[in-house]
Amino acid sequence: MSRKSFVKGAAILAAAGLIAKFIGAMFRIPLMNIIGSTGMSYYQMAYPTYSFLLIISTAGIPTAISKLVAENIALRNYRSAHRVFQLSVRLMLYIGLITFVIFAAGSKLIARAMGSVEAFYSILALAPSLLFVTLISAFRGYFQGMQDMTPTAASQIVEQVGKLVLGLWFASLYISKGPEYGAAAAVVGVT
Repeated sequence: MSRKSFVKGAAILAAAGLIAKFIGAMFRIPLMNIIGSTGMSYYQMAYPTYSFLLIISTAGIPTAISKLVAENIALRNYRSAHRVFQLSVRLMLYIGLITFVIFAAGSKLIARAMGSVEAFYSILALAPSLLFVTLISAFRGYFQGMQDMTPTAASQIVEQVGKLVLGLWFASLYISKGPEYGAAAAVVGVT
């Protein structure tokens, strides 16, 4: 990769990261106004376990995919690069399914261990995102290996806009049933 394309790719990812962080920060203020502090506590309780399982399900794999794809592209072995992508999607699907099942099946136990049974709904609503995130990481690794940072950058921004719009909308629809439902609905928007 030339220095110019490296700088361009890094700039694209940096700009997208800043925009995504800004949108993410803008999400929390109106969410707090909709679901209140009790709802926010339920919303927040899902994230430590989710983050742990997410790290397990994506640790290093997108980087490895990117490296293998880039090596094959450099050798002009496009068929092998595509085969790496296909195998990685399959692998990430299995990893995502396993972590999803663990998280969903253990959601009541996790909520109880955190001292708030009501957080169960938020934890359960977040479980499917483990499947989606692992699959997305395979695509990101592939495109980064192809030296195309635009899909990764665009997906980060689309994720955050979807989280903002859907999360707030769903939370406002379900808050009347209680803060645990408002928080879970916000999490569904994130998922």
